[in-house]
Amino acid sequence: APPPLNPSVRALMKFSRQLAKVELVALASLVVAAIALASFAAIQTSLHPNPFFNITDSVKVVFLYTLAIGCIPVVVFGAPLYAGLLYRGRASWSAAFAIGAVPGVVLLFFAISLGLWALACGIAVALATHAICASGSNPSSKRTREKLRAA
Repeated sequence: APPPLNPSVRALMKFSRQLAKVELVALASLVVAAIALASFAAIQTSLHPNPFFNITDSVKVVFLYTLAIGCIPVVVFGAPLYAGLLYRGRASWSAAFAIGAVPGVVLLFFAISLGLWALACGIAVALATHAICASGSNPSSKRTREKLRAA
């Protein structure tokens, strides 16, 4: 039989699995946000008397730019930071909100419209990620569910 794993190796493996889960959930949340923004762009384009893009091109541009611009902050900043908080049991709605807001706040100093877009999108992605990843990870919520089942 192979020797048992060192506790630090086991902890690193647990964190790596958790980081992978958070990355996938955050990227899926980004895709959902991109679809929502593209849908909004389609509606906005259809209501405009002389749109710059046709509806199809508008949807493509908004969807692809949302993914292209959002992927870097999600993969490099948001998901790793959130996964670290989740691993330490410190993930919360306010922490997720703050993590999602930071990239947008930074962009506000350079381009207001892009910053507002990133702020809304980042917060939505971070809160959706927290809603999915934190469910069932809180030991106190598990105890509460067990008490409710026993009653």
